[in-house]
Amino acid sequence: MTTPAPGKLQAERRPSWPSLDEILQGSHELPRWIGWRLRALVTTILMGCALLFLVAHWLSTQPRLPFNLRATPEGQIKIQGADYPPLVHLEGRILDGLRLDHPVDTGVQTLYAPLDLLMLQRSARWIIDPELRNRYFLLHQGMNNLMAQAGTGSITVNVDLLHAPDEPVLISPTGWSGLSPLFWLLGLLALAVFGVGAVVLLAGPQWRNMAFAALAMSQAGQLLFIAIENNLDVFAPMWFIHLDAQLRLVFDLVGTAALVQIAVLHPQRMAGWGWYAAMGWLSALGLWLGTNQLDSTFNWWVVQAGCIGLSIASASLMTASFHIAPHPFTLVMRRLVIVALLTWGLLSLAIWRGGVRADMQLNITNFGVMTWQVFAAMAVLLSPYLSRSRPILQEFSLLAASSTIAASLDLLFVAVFSLGQFTSMTLSLFFSFGLYLIIRRWVMTRLPGRDSLTMERLFQRLYRIAREVERQPDTLDASLMRLMRELFDPLEVALVPGEMGHTALRGNGSVLIVPIPLVGGRLSAVRHVLVLKHSHKGQRLFTSEDARLAERVMEQLYRALSFDQAVEQGRSEERLRIAQDLHDDIGARLLTLMYQAPNPEIEEYIRHTIQDLKTLTRGLAAQSHLLSEAAGEWKRDLSQRLAAARCELDWHMFQDADITLTMVQWSALTRIMRELVSNAISHAKAKKVQVKLRLENDRLSLSVEDDGVGREPATWSHGLGLGGVRKRVKQLGGSVRWLEVDPKGIRCEVVIDYFSGSSGMSATGTHQGATHPGPDSQFSH
Repeated sequence: MTTPAPGKLQAERRPSWPSLDEILQGSHELPRWIGWRLRALVTTILMGCALLFLVAHWLSTQPRLPFNLRATPEGQIKIQGADYPPLVHLEGRILDGLRLDHPVDTGVQTLYAPLDLLMLQRSARWIIDPELRNRYFLLHQGMNNLMAQAGTGSITVNVDLLHAPDEPVLISPTGWSGLSPLFWLLGLLALAVFGVGAVVLLAGPQWRNMAFAALAMSQAGQLLFIAIENNLDVFAPMWFIHLDAQLRLVFDLVGTAALVQIAVLHPQRMAGWGWYAAMGWLSALGLWLGTNQLDSTFNWWVVQAGCIGLSIASASLMTASFHIAPHPFTLVMRRLVIVALLTWGLLSLAIWRGGVRADMQLNITNFGVMTWQVFAAMAVLLSPYLSRSRPILQEFSLLAASSTIAASLDLLFVAVFSLGQFTSMTLSLFFSFGLYLIIRRWVMTRLPGRDSLTMERLFQRLYRIAREVERQPDTLDASLMRLMRELFDPLEVALVPGEMGHTALRGNGSVLIVPIPLVGGRLSAVRHVLVLKHSHKGQRLFTSEDARLAERVMEQLYRALSFDQAVEQGRSEERLRIAQDLHDDIGARLLTLMYQAPNPEIEEYIRHTIQDLKTLTRGLAAQSHLLSEAAGEWKRDLSQRLAAARCELDWHMFQDADITLTMVQWSALTRIMRELVSNAISHAKAKKVQVKLRLENDRLSLSVEDDGVGREPATWSHGLGLGGVRKRVKQLGGSVRWLEVDPKGIRCEVVIDYFSGSSGMSATGTHQGATHPGPDSQFSH
């Protein structure tokens, strides 16, 4: 069976390229972010902004006490931070409730709404005890009844103070100026997370992007509810309290289930990903339906454990995905999930143990939960950009994680060990800062960076491309496509046949056309151009500066390749001159000495020397050899050497393809075989040498075995001979070992994987072209 020529194979494998005109037909099309996707994104963001301002408007109409409330260690509510000077004397007093004298037909009806520390809890989602939860609802129901009787607008109520007479205070709507800065910060962060989820989903409506969008929407919802709760105080409507408890639970379950789906889909789909994703979502649905609105302590812990279990499952799946296809993004996401999982566990423990102090329980459920949710939202916000973010963003994400750990540890120290605020904060900062210093270098070195291509890196990349093209000319197109992607990050890169004199812009800058230089040695002489559409993923158009940069890159690459070809041509001519001089001078003199030899032994020695010189000059003159031709020369050379030493040669060879050897490969294999056979003759005193040469699936194996007296190769000292063998095998990227053979003898095994790509470490190229004719073998005997 004949082997097709390499050029024919390349032509068969190459797809049918569209013409340059066909590519340019779409050059005036708008990038996808200027089409329906941009309109959908703008509409979505505007809807989010409108929702935020509607919520702010609704909050501005809600009633608000003219002072702030603070929890005491004894579980009471203390007044502080009065808004008006007439109420300053109330600061430090203990508040028991609100009383409203409501006029009716029969007189005046007094309505009383008790105030308890439990009412300062922002959300029922984080109340573990079902009795406390029911009491929380009843207290808010009483406050809602009182405010319903009072009507809308500004009203006057009496505050019931402990060990002091009642005081009338005016309760008025919050107003826009009364909205806390924290509401706007959390609201804008929620809007940013919501926008990132929308961008990712619109960029590619895929299953993994849908999961990320669900994760982003759930975190945005968490932040929005926390922002609202911080402004309602004790006047939260009952419908909002029930809605908050239900949706906050749903958001937690949706976020963890979405993590499982992301883990099995990014960066590539795992086998059976649909089953994993379905199990994650069904588990979340089962937890939501089975917990029955968290009406028991057991159900609360089931939800917490379920979220932890789904997070562990996502981290495990990310680990498995990384083993299948290593990707830095997977490592980063896994670390963020692990940090969030650990802090979630610390937060749950702190809430559980914080029940011994009512004020600490309040701080943990309010500020601890808010800190964790802000960290989770920041992780969601930054995760799409970690693969291309600058170091400052990476440092920020790591510091955010450390801050979350510090806050969680602080709450846990206070709740479990009853430490003071200063002591607990000092210890938590010490531990988190120490952890940050320990893991910072390890984490930062593994974060995927995508910095801009500097001139130094560009020069290095061009040098590597030149070296690669020198070895394999047909890799030029693929190498340049990778380089253009790194330079401009376009939406599309196409390689099409065509010829252009210079780099050009088309479609008002939406398309950049870069001609590829035609270098010698390529199997195809067809000119090609690179067509780049929409720079920076469609976020901007190409400019004239981009065109000049691409032009300079191609010019420098062409100069480098031309210089290498000129150098290689000079080397080839110099080798040919040296081979000719050796042939004409040294060869002729050796031939004269052979005919004047005083005895047959010297004549035979000179004859072998002439044969070695002939092989050497052929190698110098020829730049490449076919493996079959080289094997014939090796067999003849070894046969003559062994016959002179009265030793038998047993030669075996198999090859599944007749490849072309470079000069480095040919020279190294020639000297390896000569050295091994010389050792078998000189040191082992062998009577028979067996040589097996096999090339199969681009794997070359060489075995030289003798029946001599050599034993224990592990104890040999490797001098110039064996050291030279090791050096040449390493030069070809292979491995070598010596083994004892029963009943006697030594076998040397040389194995070279990917032999066709092992051009050696020589600076000379491996161009495959027509070989130079060797000198006339007039002195062969």
